[in-house]
Amino acid sequence: MRVIGARIWVALGLLVGTAAAVAAQDPEAPKGIELAAQYQTRTQPLLAVRPLGAPVDLVGTAQTIQEILTRDLDYSDRFRIFETPSSLASGPIDYAAWNSARVVYVVDGSVEPSGDGGFSLRVTVHDIPYAEAKPTRTYALPSSDDPDFRMAVHAVSDEIVRDITGEPGAAATRIVFVRQNRGSNDLMIVDSDGENLRRLTGTEGLIYSPAWAPDGSRIAYTLQGEGTSQLFERDMRTGRIRTLPAPRSQLIMTPEYSRDGSKLAFAASINDQVELFEADVATGRFQQITRGPAYSFSPSYSPDGTRIAFNSNRLGNPHIYVMPSGGGGATLITPFVSGQRGYYTSPQWAPSGTQITFHGHWNSRGTYHVFVADANRPLSQIRQLTTEGNNEDPSWAPDGRHIVYTASGGGRNGLYVVDVQSGRVRQLAQGAGLRMADWSPTLVRTSGLSSGQ
Repeated sequence: MRVIGARIWVALGLLVGTAAAVAAQDPEAPKGIELAAQYQTRTQPLLAVRPLGAPVDLVGTAQTIQEILTRDLDYSDRFRIFETPSSLASGPIDYAAWNSARVVYVVDGSVEPSGDGGFSLRVTVHDIPYAEAKPTRTYALPSSDDPDFRMAVHAVSDEIVRDITGEPGAAATRIVFVRQNRGSNDLMIVDSDGENLRRLTGTEGLIYSPAWAPDGSRIAYTLQGEGTSQLFERDMRTGRIRTLPAPRSQLIMTPEYSRDGSKLAFAASINDQVELFEADVATGRFQQITRGPAYSFSPSYSPDGTRIAFNSNRLGNPHIYVMPSGGGGATLITPFVSGQRGYYTSPQWAPSGTQITFHGHWNSRGTYHVFVADANRPLSQIRQLTTEGNNEDPSWAPDGRHIVYTASGGGRNGLYVVDVQSGRVRQLAQGAGLRMADWSPTLVRTSGLSSGQ
């Protein structure tokens, strides 16, 4: 994730000069900022996941699958989960009884062993008000001790979400982030439900801004040592790490892949400025795409690849801009009023292409929050999604409605997820020093699980 918080801007001032002075604090929010988060209040339909049928020796596995499905569907924020009563836990679906309980959807299914040591999972979604069942789907799952078992179940959850709503889920994903220790950094990864937290690599230097390739096969990040900075790429299949070409620089940060994975944009200090560069991943050739008397950071490609969002301090404090990919004239996105201390940084374009998330603050109180702006309406009203403590480093889930971010202060330290539509917040990982999260694309799809009717 591209992150340029206050600490990085201070360090940057020491490295390549002091940023322009800014005006005194403003007592009121500038026009165009919606301070109180506004969310949809539409009632979510009740959904139940019945206990899955299974042979005696697979009852434990079936229960684990049911628990994963239930949690995923809960975390999708499309439904309210209804606990199945014992009277409705088995046997044919009693549509009248479920309807009396105001349940709208019931997920039913069974688990059977397969010849390769894995399992066959059959799932049927019942639409209770219409008293009808959607087509039954069958999925081939690996054994429960296989490293890919949970991710395969997550993929089934995403398919259930799509089957009911027509929209993608985001359960079959992971989040990469940096864990800052005293004197060292770790590159960490965790599943979307907070399970399988593990360390990928560690170093005595400073790891910055990990970013997923659009196919989930690679992660780019930078390593800052004493007076040196390098750009790396980790192959997620083999664990191999290679150095990527970049200009010689004391500071290289905020790499971001293009949506087809062929290019990598990043920031680098050069000639006492920080500019954006774009590199061809295959050939290693790179070009400078911004030029001017200001610092530019945190490039993020639009889904169609035609534009790049980034932040720059050309107005004094950092603000969010959009320019054509490859460089060109930039358009200011965030509200700006002369003499007011707006500070916005770390943009990331939503998968839909219509929104950009970022963090910052509109005054000088030093409290950062997560915002969302309309990518196609420069200087229009922006929404503040968080309200307590410091909240930074936002990154979109591939479903386009969830954002992971870093929280600190107010009794909270760690990574959190907010649903942009409902406002629901959940903790993903706990601990101080967790920074710079980036949400992966969907890593497993049911098309790879031999799904069928």
